[in-house]
Amino acid sequence: MSKVYVRVRARADERGCVTPEGFALGDRDLMIDQVLEHREARQTKRGGRGTRYLVRAGGWQGYLYRDEERRWYLEEDEHVRQISRLHGG
Repeated sequence: MSKVYVRVRARADERGCVTPEGFALGDRDLMIDQVLEHREARQTKRGGRGTRYLVRAGGWQGYLYRDEERRWYLEEDEHVRQISRLHGG
């Protein structure tokens, strides 16, 4: 699997807790309907640390990551390609 970096719109509260609200994949902007969970995650295959968010966006559910350099990405597999098909791409 490879990383697909995405633009993310997020909000931070007064404690610095970051919550993603939407992301852009190619020319599609997707609103996140719900963040189902988030946790600190070690990236065992690639090294490093970050935060993993389980999100629901439309009919798609999957993991969105924020690495220690504050970049956002999805891991490319059939689920990333499926997002485009769900939204007409």
